[in-house]
Amino acid sequence: MTAPSQHLRDLREQRDSRRLGVAKALRDTPNATNIELSKVFGVTRDTIAQDRKANMEMMTQSTLTETELLRADMLQKLEHLNTELELHRTDGKLPVSVIHEALLVTRSIIELLGVRKPVVEKLEVRRSSVKFETSIVRTQVVDGKPVGARTEPQQFELVRKTLSLTEGQQ
Repeated sequence: MTAPSQHLRDLREQRDSRRLGVAKALRDTPNATNIELSKVFGVTRDTIAQDRKANMEMMTQSTLTETELLRADMLQKLEHLNTELELHRTDGKLPVSVIHEALLVTRSIIELLGVRKPVVEKLEVRRSSVKFETSIVRTQVVDGKPVGARTEPQQFELVRKTLSLTEGQQ
């Protein structure tokens, strides 16, 4: 092992042991200031501030992980309860009391996963119309010459609008 890599390894070990020591000191005396801790550990107060910040980040990460584990455990229990409720099915039907319990379990799963949010749907209907006037000309070729009959000019309106999903079925 080269000397620089050994030096870096020693610095990391010192940092980790100092951060552990800062955490223990703060547990014993929560009101300790950075200056007091810097005198105890023989480093600057900025180093102690960095150690405190690193300790807080580590605590936040571990708390988040514990929360995720608890959520996954609870989800597994609720899904197991759902399969237990399915065992009460006879002739393809569930009793009303079991359906009620299944709905409660489903509601708990939705609340646990955080997907139960209010849904706001906005239906935007745009109507645009274009008015135009046209006449229909019918042409026939008689003796090599086009002969046409023109109808009276009529007004038409082209309407474009966005329909809701079920409106277009009619």
